[in-house]
Amino acid sequence: MSKVIVISIKPEFANLIFEGSKKIELRKSSPDAQPGDLMIVYSTSPEMAVVGICMIQEVIKSTPSEIWINHSEVLGIDEKRFYEYYSETNKAIGIVLSNVRRFKSKMPLKKVKEIFPSFSPPQTFKYFNRNYLMESIKS
Repeated sequence: MSKVIVISIKPEFANLIFEGSKKIELRKSSPDAQPGDLMIVYSTSPEMAVVGICMIQEVIKSTPSEIWINHSEVLGIDEKRFYEYYSETNKAIGIVLSNVRRFKSKMPLKKVKEIFPSFSPPQTFKYFNRNYLMESIKS
């Protein structure tokens, strides 16, 4: 059974994902994810809302230089900001996204908490079982 992963992303980068120019989400730590897992995108402040969903196609574990050389055109970030982000590590993670879908209307954090009272936006990743989510949404 595939997982559902919630990830917090700055609005600037969430928009680039749903516009189609950012195809790889960058991280410093790797999610516990497999190809086919779903990723729910939570857009951080000032938006503070769940804005869309996509499928994880692949998780690339490499060095910042290798990721920049091989994928810079689909990272949604300029070279200076990219290397600043990875300035204190030699490990880079790229989450390759597919089947990207922006929701017709955002789900504000307040609404998410009505359905899932214990939900708080993740610092890194939050994991859910797909069946649990579907049952929670039905009730």
